[in-house]
Amino acid sequence: MKRYLLATTLLNLLAVVAGAQITLTNASFPSVGDTLFTATDNLPSGISVGAAGGPQNWDFTTLQAPFTQQNIVKPADQGENAALFPDADAVMGFTTIGEGYYKFDDQQIRLIGVAGQDIFNLGLKLNTRLAPSLVDRRAPVNYQDTYNDQTSIRLPFASEDLPSFILDSLPITPDSFRIRITIQRTDVADGWGAMTIPGGIYDVLRIKRTQIQSARIDAKLSFFGWQDITDIVLQFLDGFDQFFGDNLLNQYLFLSNEAKEPIAVVTMNTDNTAPASVEYKSNFLINKIEEQGRFRPGVTAYPNPAVINVRFAFTHLTPGAYTLSIYNVLGAEVFRQQYDIWGDQTERVDVSRLSRGAYLYRLQNKSGRTLMTKRLVIIRP
Repeated sequence: MKRYLLATTLLNLLAVVAGAQITLTNASFPSVGDTLFTATDNLPSGISVGAAGGPQNWDFTTLQAPFTQQNIVKPADQGENAALFPDADAVMGFTTIGEGYYKFDDQQIRLIGVAGQDIFNLGLKLNTRLAPSLVDRRAPVNYQDTYNDQTSIRLPFASEDLPSFILDSLPITPDSFRIRITIQRTDVADGWGAMTIPGGIYDVLRIKRTQIQSARIDAKLSFFGWQDITDIVLQFLDGFDQFFGDNLLNQYLFLSNEAKEPIAVVTMNTDNTAPASVEYKSNFLINKIEEQGRFRPGVTAYPNPAVINVRFAFTHLTPGAYTLSIYNVLGAEVFRQQYDIWGDQTERVDVSRLSRGAYLYRLQNKSGRTLMTKRLVIIRP
């Protein structure tokens, strides 16, 4: 009887330990010299973030991406714009902009400044500090912890820095402009459990991130000083509403003490009803590896070989209209579609009606210039 009670107690203890909440520590922080490997699925399917609480089991094994991104954590003085951020400890590739400069300590990793291309695709240089710095990672973090952060950016520029098509569209020609960005962020540790991604399973703490970004554009007029002209810009320039005005971002970050990379970062669609994209830890380095922030402009097809659907990932293209075409081995065009590209995006194409074999896909700009031609293979089970 005593042996039975002892065995039952041990089993119950093991069950509690196996389902225990984790405390996120600074073991999850990257350090200078680390290389982070991630991949991004911009058309995720079969992915659900689920409800709050735990323990949970998240199955993200359906994720797929065309390549692995390599992001090296370098000493700040190795950055191209290091002189602008003398107090930074490290520099990393920062999405599609260029460089992010960070301060590290045992409890926080803080983004203090960004440098490179502007996020508005206006052709401006973005070299600016955040006031105050924005916490990117923190530790320790426990289930149900809540954090609030706020920061702002000011980006002044002269009228001649704007592309002519924008100036020609405006009813006024101010002396200078500035972009004002404010970010309000709330992080809540709202879930915990185990996450399975391609190539691994991890104990994770889930951070629900709600971020409101307000981007306004001001014009300096001779007698009136700075005036907010955001509504005028949006009235005369189609497509800029995705950059200016108030935008809500909902994300779920799945972090683990077992990896320096986030195990997954799920960005929800504008309605917050389904995942729009998932960046995740890449465990497969046999894919083509690219250093983050250094992609060449173009398009990549995946999976390749394809069976029913193929995804075309457009990366680092100048905003505008592009035509994607597919040709068979005889040179006959079997698919043609025009896409309006604003930043990196992925489009799904149904190739189920095409016969198995080798094809070529070609990307052209609005002037008809061919930017690249690559090989696509279609197979049938």
